[in-house]
Amino acid sequence: MRDESKKYVFLLVLTFALICIGLVMVYSASHPIAAQKYGNSRFFLFRHFIRLVIGFIFLAIGVGVPYQKWVKFGRPALLVSFVLLLALLIPGPYQATLNKAHRWLRIAGVQFQPVDFVRIFVIFYLADVLTRKEELLGHFKKGLLPQLVVLGILLGLIWRQPDLGSMLILTILIGVLFIAGGIPIRFLAPSVVVFPVVFFLMHDYQRLRIMKFLNSVIHGEPVSYQVAQSLVALGKGGFLGVGLDNSTQKLHFLPEPFSDFIVSILGEEFGFLGILVVFTGILIVILIGYRIAQRARTKEGMLLAVGISSTIALYTFVNAGVVTSLLPTKGLPLPFISYGGSFQISILWGIGILVNIMRQSEENEEAVPGREWTHRARAAWVQK
Repeated sequence: MRDESKKYVFLLVLTFALICIGLVMVYSASHPIAAQKYGNSRFFLFRHFIRLVIGFIFLAIGVGVPYQKWVKFGRPALLVSFVLLLALLIPGPYQATLNKAHRWLRIAGVQFQPVDFVRIFVIFYLADVLTRKEELLGHFKKGLLPQLVVLGILLGLIWRQPDLGSMLILTILIGVLFIAGGIPIRFLAPSVVVFPVVFFLMHDYQRLRIMKFLNSVIHGEPVSYQVAQSLVALGKGGFLGVGLDNSTQKLHFLPEPFSDFIVSILGEEFGFLGILVVFTGILIVILIGYRIAQRARTKEGMLLAVGISSTIALYTFVNAGVVTSLLPTKGLPLPFISYGGSFQISILWGIGILVNIMRQSEENEEAVPGREWTHRARAAWVQK
């Protein structure tokens, strides 16, 4: 077996290993709540398992379908994104509302969060448009401005849900893809003004959350009850942890212990060593993804790999930052590990696409120099 073949098999095996760790942790963190609330300690485990099965079906589709077809689907995918996000703003029986946030749709009994698929659809779209319009990328009005308008409206719809965390992560992801695609950095530098503008447009509770975080940085106090309980869990775990299923913080002390704060339970039961193993595994997946981008035989393949890898990196960074009080509190899942449906499905779909890009790069290794597209992208925004 060739080295590249070994690499994508390794990527699949590592992904499966992380998913299995996630299954164990979801059950460990959720069974006390599930038993009390639903009378079935495996309630959340079963739901998570079914969603992962669907996720692996998407992974298989990603492996089997040439990634060029996803890129060709870029513009229709963006249209689908607008339809899904607009549906969240129109009252109807298909909406699922939680804490006054309209982030979920329920169709044929299946509930999902559209933004998880919108994110990967945006990656398809930018891989398409930044490749087709490569010669126009040096012109602000013809190259960048139309994309800023279209994607700005899309981000505004996510803002309206409201879903500030997903909007900010998607904004950063779009910026990463612009740079990787060859947009001159001088066009993107002024966009940093977006972040202070966003602060003043926030809802009061969102600004209060950020001010509490800044106050915690100055005075050393936990930013919220959830984070305080998360730090207690991590402190109890120490280096080796208290052992599987021996966590006490999951016993109604730490809210959402099996989703947004699952790392806290991981740290309590398996200690710093357990967290190190999991985050090292995720880091390796991210690095393999960027390596795939570097060796992609086409620009669209490079952009897809950069987008998927950056998504995993951003969510991992934010989740870790929140549970350790290094970032403002925001409920975002950890790839491969947290309880979740549409999010984990989209991540597994992305892993399948990465494998497809890697396989095509191996088959056409001599046709196109491995680093051609990354060198061209770097030169484009540095020189212009």
